[in-house]
Amino acid sequence: MFRSLAFVLVLATMASAAACGGKSGTPATPAAPSTTNTGTPAGPSTPGPTATVTGNVQAAPAGVTVSVVGTSISAAVDGASRFALVNVPPGEVELQLTGGGANATVSVGTVQPSETVDLVVTVAGSSASIDSQVKSGAGEAQLEGRVEALPPATPALTFKAAGRTVRTDSATRFVDGSVTRAFGDLQIGMRVHVKGTLSGDTLTATRVELQNAPAPPAPPVKTHDQVEVNGVVDTLTGSASAFQFKIGARLVKGDSATAFFGDGDKPDTFGDLKNGARVEVKGEQRDGFVQATRIHVNEPEKAPAPAPAPATEVELEGPVGGMKGTCPSVTFGVKGVSVLTSVSTAFEGGSCTALKNGDKITVKGIRQADGLVAATRVTKK
Repeated sequence: MFRSLAFVLVLATMASAAACGGKSGTPATPAAPSTTNTGTPAGPSTPGPTATVTGNVQAAPAGVTVSVVGTSISAAVDGASRFALVNVPPGEVELQLTGGGANATVSVGTVQPSETVDLVVTVAGSSASIDSQVKSGAGEAQLEGRVEALPPATPALTFKAAGRTVRTDSATRFVDGSVTRAFGDLQIGMRVHVKGTLSGDTLTATRVELQNAPAPPAPPVKTHDQVEVNGVVDTLTGSASAFQFKIGARLVKGDSATAFFGDGDKPDTFGDLKNGARVEVKGEQRDGFVQATRIHVNEPEKAPAPAPAPATEVELEGPVGGMKGTCPSVTFGVKGVSVLTSVSTAFEGGSCTALKNGDKITVKGIRQADGLVAATRVTKK
């Protein structure tokens, strides 16, 4: 339009000069066409269709400007935190955000001719990131962002991401790398990359890629019943690091993690475990055996002392022989049996001091375990 206007002005000037009697030989050189600033600085000369990049800068500080790195294309972020960059050359695009305390760059990736890219950007100082982006207008539409809503908050097989509604059906492929997924694997906050057809704010998906799907849940940890077994150790084999024995028909196994205790919870060791020992075992019931975690080894029961033989009263009669000692404790023999007197011995027909070898006496007393008779009465004849 500007070239046509300039050309008309040149023709008008030439006609005016002719009318005034000017020379019509060599015309004057026409002036260069004028330009008008449209508000967006023109980028480098780019043949063919260009792209448009729009977006929202989250919590944008006042005075932020967004520009395309390597070009003169820029736009200020408005009061609604929005910006729009037109005539963006196709190819790899990197944005720079400056002003308001921000000075950061962020990569948009490859943009196609006639494509519109809508972004949500977060910037803080020298750091910036793209929270979501939607590409449309150049073949298949693409959306990348986090899942914001799922059924029942949305219709069946429909979810929201990057501010758009994503509709899926039986033909939609759900993938996670080389793993096939399903709609049911989507979770709130999960990042997805969606391809499909965009109509308004609704994208009908042909492919949904789950970018940070959680790992499948680990199988539940099998728990074992806690049991206690008491009894006598039998058929003990193995060492402290791996051993087993039986209590009746029940098999018990242990290892280096098994703790041993004695009476009064004093520490014991595997060496205290022996066949015939009475034990109390605590552990886990496994398949066919008890895995011992704690074994209490009881000290063997002491055999009761033999009951004393009942007292046997005896009576001896004969002469005194081999007398020795000092009254009241003297010993002597009567017919080969040793007799012991004491302060408790009663004497009849004489006293202890009057007793001498050869005297005929009758002795009554209690036979001791060693055969000695403790005299209770001595009668001299």
